[in-house]
Amino acid sequence: MKSNIVAIIPIRKNSQRIKNKNFINFYKGKSLLEIKINQLKKIKEIDRIVISSDSSRAEKIAKKHNIFFHKREKYFASSKCSGSDFFQHLALSIKGNYLMYCPCTSPIIKQQTYKKFLKTFSLLKNNFDSLNTVSVLKTFMWKDKKSLNYNSFKAPNSQDLPNNFFELTFGINIISRKNMIKFKNIVGRRPKFMILDKLESTDIDEKIDFETAQIIYKKNF
Repeated sequence: MKSNIVAIIPIRKNSQRIKNKNFINFYKGKSLLEIKINQLKKIKEIDRIVISSDSSRAEKIAKKHNIFFHKREKYFASSKCSGSDFFQHLALSIKGNYLMYCPCTSPIIKQQTYKKFLKTFSLLKNNFDSLNTVSVLKTFMWKDKKSLNYNSFKAPNSQDLPNNFFELTFGINIISRKNMIKFKNIVGRRPKFMILDKLESTDIDEKIDFETAQIIYKKNF
């Protein structure tokens, strides 16, 4: 039986660090939102694309591209709303067997990566309850004045640090709607991680991220 996959692009009207970052020109007149829509439209496994936002501007773009729009209530678009409450609200509001969470702040993900991600999901989905993109954290990590991932009395070279610490990139995530409601998260209790390289792990949060991503995108797309 074919899995029903709904891709969700989450957007807040008032981005915290870069004003209108999802709507301003990113590359050749296209915004981050439009680039993400175009990326997802090329993926045949996706049954429906939904923009979830409190922005009327995002709603107009959804209509222009003939995709669905979920009007987010004010609380769920505010900084008062926790991530867990937001994820559960999304899953309760948007129908679909599987929800694929794809923020437009990760524009460097290539089409072949989406294909690999969804092939992994299709073949192995019974072996995990979510599939999430991550990057490997190879850095000297400390907590409470103690090293976490290496022996500080026998400090290794950076390339020899272990590969078992990961950071969620939030680039692509898929989980069943049922589990997203249950766990209030896009990461399940038995997740499988797909490692992205440094370029594809790019996430735009601050102005320098935006400008760096523009340079990377220009060279790779």
